[in-house]
Amino acid sequence: MREMDKAEEGDTMLKNDSINTTKPNHVPDTMTAVVIKEHGGPEVLKYESIATPVPGLGEVLLKVEATALNHLDIFVREGLKGPGVPEITLPHISGVDIVGTVEYYGKGLPGQKGEPAIGERVIINPAIGCNECRFCRRGEPSMCHDYQILGEHFWGGLAEYVVAPARNIIPVPAHIPSEVAAAAPVVYTTAWRAVMTVAQVKPSDVVLVVGASGGLGSAQVEIAAAAGATVIGIASTEEKRQKARQKGAVAVFDSNGDWEAEVMEWTNGQGVSAAFDAVGAPTIRKSLRCLEMGGKIVLSGATAGDSPDLSIREIYQRHRQILGAPMGNWEDFLQVTNLIWNGKLRPTIHKVYPFEEIAEAQRELEERKHFGKIVIKIS
Repeated sequence: MREMDKAEEGDTMLKNDSINTTKPNHVPDTMTAVVIKEHGGPEVLKYESIATPVPGLGEVLLKVEATALNHLDIFVREGLKGPGVPEITLPHISGVDIVGTVEYYGKGLPGQKGEPAIGERVIINPAIGCNECRFCRRGEPSMCHDYQILGEHFWGGLAEYVVAPARNIIPVPAHIPSEVAAAAPVVYTTAWRAVMTVAQVKPSDVVLVVGASGGLGSAQVEIAAAAGATVIGIASTEEKRQKARQKGAVAVFDSNGDWEAEVMEWTNGQGVSAAFDAVGAPTIRKSLRCLEMGGKIVLSGATAGDSPDLSIREIYQRHRQILGAPMGNWEDFLQVTNLIWNGKLRPTIHKVYPFEEIAEAQRELEERKHFGKIVIKIS
């Protein structure tokens, strides 16, 4: 990883006696990782023995316990990227949602007390900014001009060890399983950002979640329901629709049917206050048409395509708003993880795969057979 801070070695004195800046003897020189050397399908995922990374200035080495999958892992593997996003440099290791234990710190840390101790279990906020611009200074790294994501632009957690910015880790309470903690960083932070920070959902709201069975969608259902809103979901099978109801949706319609008409009928022709859509091109026009006058649609992804056929008149003539929530800020991350730690939110784990079956796990994610999160057990 690149240097995360401008301080030179020796500029600061480490005040936390538990911080180790020397590689422990038990950390091996090499590790097993799932390496991408060419873009393509799951068959390009190769297990290789490579050098164990060394934490640099302001960084920490973690022994990875579990990594949850995201559609971003698929996009990285296939070489897909958004406008203005840096090219993915090969060879690469993906994996964004990471839980691990602290092995040792690199030099040049701020030296403040409270850093997680050696051996402590932590999760990583994968959003990395420059830490200097006005957006980073107000805790909005995903708005940074140099915004990058661990697992997309830096090597991630589909490996036995990973290096991360020390400022991006927080402890995981002992009672939280690693598989559950791994479900938190990306989808729950993004869901919180979309539902609470951007849409500002209230108990009087009726909201629509398109793709209510995925990791992000199921989190949005749960958070909106916890906020007191009436939640309508869209999902492809009866099993998924039943699970969405268990997460808090009061009505869930078949994604293969005329769900636009069903939503409008259910709301007595009024439409919904807010819609959350991370599916993208195939669904966004229907989602917009389900909005009430002045309603909001919040977009947090485009897993099925990013070039929709839209009528601008359907937007401005009905005072509708299109908003983006492609991750969350530091406060979103802390708020939602605290609710998970306290049992107020409960991520659904679809399946835990062993490290040796990452290709099969990614196939299941691509085929959209899951409800909630798919997690890889690394160690």
